[in-house]
Amino acid sequence: MTGPDADDLARQARTLAQAHPLSPLAGVFVNRSVAEQTASQPSPEIGTWAGACLTNGYCLRRVEENEAGLVLQVQPESGVDIDALGTEAARIAADLRLPESDAHFLIDEDSVVGALDRIISSEVSRRLDNLRSSIDKEAAIEIEEFLTWWTVQGYALRAAEQSSGVLA
Repeated sequence: MTGPDADDLARQARTLAQAHPLSPLAGVFVNRSVAEQTASQPSPEIGTWAGACLTNGYCLRRVEENEAGLVLQVQPESGVDIDALGTEAARIAADLRLPESDAHFLIDEDSVVGALDRIISSEVSRRLDNLRSSIDKEAAIEIEEFLTWWTVQGYALRAAEQSSGVLA
């Protein structure tokens, strides 16, 4: 099944990210992740960056669901807690790095991966443009990897909500 191109998916995801798009459990997950990253990173704004990346990745998955014709609802009695959801999201995020990751995509894999690339590139540009003159190349690469991980984690978080029964 094909859908919109990568640019359109990325644009839709960024637009949705501005509209408080998270399920209640995903909201708790994002808030906890931001707090942990804010406390553990050398600069507190890096935690905010993680939250923005999580939200954008999450929204891409929501846009993909819409394109696939899925209408998912929160299942209040799912019994899934934030730790179980985080474990499932980490598993899916790791799977997405494998060649057979297409099992997690709802529409054309190339479009979704292209949209993830565009979202990540945008986040990297936004965060690193002002820092490049003050950090070394290794630090820039670490930040790129950090932003990439959190964006993919956001996409995986939404997929994990579905696979674990939080959404149906």
